[in-house]
Amino acid sequence: MVTTKVFSMYVKTSREGNLTYGEIIKPGARTISLNITSETNLRNTPGNIVLTLLYSDLLMSGSGGLSRDEFQFKLNELGSSITVSATEDKITVSVNLLETKLKQTMSLFELMIAKPSFKVGEFKRAAQTLKNSLEQHKENAKSIALSKLKNSLFNPDSRNYSYDPDTLIKAVEEIKLVNFKDIHALFLASKWIATAGGSEKAVKSIIKNLRKIKPQGEELEKAEEVNFSGLKSKHVITHEVSSKQNIEVSIGGYLPLTLNDSELPAFLFGLAVLGKWGGFSGRLMSTVREKEGLTYGIYAHVQGITLDRAGFWRIMTFFSPKDVVKGVTSTLREVSLIANRGITEKELSRFRTILKTADELVLDSLSATTGLVHNRLLIGQTWDEYKAFREKMYSCTRTEINKVLKEYLNTNTITISTAGPIAIVKKELVKFAN
Repeated sequence: MVTTKVFSMYVKTSREGNLTYGEIIKPGARTISLNITSETNLRNTPGNIVLTLLYSDLLMSGSGGLSRDEFQFKLNELGSSITVSATEDKITVSVNLLETKLKQTMSLFELMIAKPSFKVGEFKRAAQTLKNSLEQHKENAKSIALSKLKNSLFNPDSRNYSYDPDTLIKAVEEIKLVNFKDIHALFLASKWIATAGGSEKAVKSIIKNLRKIKPQGEELEKAEEVNFSGLKSKHVITHEVSSKQNIEVSIGGYLPLTLNDSELPAFLFGLAVLGKWGGFSGRLMSTVREKEGLTYGIYAHVQGITLDRAGFWRIMTFFSPKDVVKGVTSTLREVSLIANRGITEKELSRFRTILKTADELVLDSLSATTGLVHNRLLIGQTWDEYKAFREKMYSCTRTEINKVLKEYLNTNTITISTAGPIAIVKKELVKFAN
């Protein structure tokens, strides 16, 4: 694979058996950023979800005779950090450190994965912590609105489907300590995607060590999933969270495109014009927020798309109960306008500059670039493929953009998901389904 220069850094992605890795080399760098993700390919079931969440906690809860506190103390002494997280069917270990502490930190990392303790007391603590977190999730209106949106679009087998907190709490009770030995073996055997950012010497050393400690074997078969729920009409979801002051809103629809589809770059460009994530440049921010004063922030983006899996587009915002009907009305108006009339030549020119500049800002940071390379590898794109994809997005024509917006931003099959103090406006909200 060809090494690409990115500002003051050099980026290369490669694959060797069931280890895929990215190297982000920044001459003179004193810090190191490392991400390692194991793709377990577990099915999207409540039991598997809570098992991976608990495992991500227990993996940091003592290793090789060191207790959780002792292990953390050694990391703190080095000025290093190791975190473990679980999303979908993936388990990610993130390591940040000074290059002068590379050998000691990697020794702790290797100890963590070679000799995890999985003690009864830590298991009970992790289980209770997770249940407490899930109870709190019942009040997270923003997350609920998103989950309800996804569940209207996708079947339970899909990675994009979210189970409710009560279902997951029940699943926690069924997990046994012995299950963690099985998932740890799966963590080691599964395909690893690793990205390392730092000086050339440090990055080469890390990749060399990973080749030694990563067990080789055949890549595990991916679990089949039935993605789209088949929703073919406008759908309104309301969920009462009386403790909140505002109503969180997620509006979106199924997007039958993967990274392999030639229409995706044009759609992403057009969606950025509608509601670019972050900042004030999108139409939604200039109208629903600036001109009409109905919300503080409103953005749009695409989620859940990989090399072989379709996803969905989504608008995220919130309104006060007194403004929610006006806010949803204004949002749907802007979606219809851009879908039916498309973007202007002025917007095409302006957003080419905006999108390129935003990409350059990310690529000026070692940690941000390392995270970007890692996330692209997770969805199936090498660095060269990602760069080619972005160039297609910069160069797509207004005709191409307007065509895909008209096809996929269909307000007749849209889902409007709301969560918050719904009771006083529920009757008005459900009318949007008509």
